[in-house]
Amino acid sequence: MFPKLNFGKDHVDAIFEQTTTDDVRKILSKNARLNFDEFIALLSPAAANERDAMRECAKRLRRANFGRVIRFYAPIYISNYCCNECIYCGFRASNHNEVRRRISKEELRAEIEVLKKWGIDSVVLVCGEDRQAMTIEFFEEIMPMMKEAFDYISIEIQPLPEDKYRRMVKAGVHALTLYQETYDKERYALLHLKGPKKFYDQRLEHMEYGGRAGFYQLGIGALLGLSPWPYEMVSLAAHGVWLMKHYWKSRVNFSFPRITPAGEFVVPYEVNEDELEQIMLAFRIFFPENDIYLSTRERADFRDRMAECAATVISSGSKVAPGAYAECEEHDLPQFTMNDNRSVAEMTQKYKAMGLEVVFKDWDKNI
Repeated sequence: MFPKLNFGKDHVDAIFEQTTTDDVRKILSKNARLNFDEFIALLSPAAANERDAMRECAKRLRRANFGRVIRFYAPIYISNYCCNECIYCGFRASNHNEVRRRISKEELRAEIEVLKKWGIDSVVLVCGEDRQAMTIEFFEEIMPMMKEAFDYISIEIQPLPEDKYRRMVKAGVHALTLYQETYDKERYALLHLKGPKKFYDQRLEHMEYGGRAGFYQLGIGALLGLSPWPYEMVSLAAHGVWLMKHYWKSRVNFSFPRITPAGEFVVPYEVNEDELEQIMLAFRIFFPENDIYLSTRERADFRDRMAECAATVISSGSKVAPGAYAECEEHDLPQFTMNDNRSVAEMTQKYKAMGLEVVFKDWDKNI
């Protein structure tokens, strides 16, 4: 679990065993912020039977803090090379059956042009841990082109030292996303066999570097399916609370990606859709003012439902392989399997029909 927690799995188990449906109803009726044990109770089996009530509470809080706004973003994959051996990932170094690719600056420009035609104004740059090519100098070189095209730019790349994160902020990057993957240190060692990502403590502390560097947003998450989800979600919430306390100038957002393998990896701890909904509702209720992101890993119907009561930022028209926007299909190795292939126009039409206000830009340029 998250190392800075002052309790372990036994505490979570005890709350799960003691919580009743009446307890859950009392928690949902509170007009004050929940304490951490009450949040844990919302992840309990008893709370699973009260998802309808949780959904109404989450919807009310979402409307109070975000109105009817739903924000769109898109990932841009720029390299699927990686030096790590994460056994669940299609980018893993030992996967020699697929084509590796780094897109050039000209190819990146072509990706940008497609996304701009679709109206996308918020993007996340994604790559494997490609230390040979994805250097700080490379990102500094492409940032003028990115800033000219987009008003909000996030990175989901290999961890960097604090001084290089500061250079990223100076270059115009607004947000840093870095998933711990699993907060279970023993499981982490079994899943990450080689490469810089092998070291649990080093990866965890890089979000602190990002906070000190001054990113506007810090995005965290755990890859659901690698370890038992209740302990993972308690750890994720505790990590968020800790970051908000120590790096209060940065906004913290949460993601809940489930493993949708691009390969033969067998998920050891499956998380079903009902459990994922309970997780997202609990986070919305406990973190009423924080953004919750939802990607195309999930089915369209589920994403639409969660956009009304929990998620505030959702990917649209996503492609998860380098160069896939301009080429209209993914010839190269994708990072994961998508389950929502709708276009930006289709999603815009759908969400407007649901009474949501689709927003592509609600911030000012970083000048």
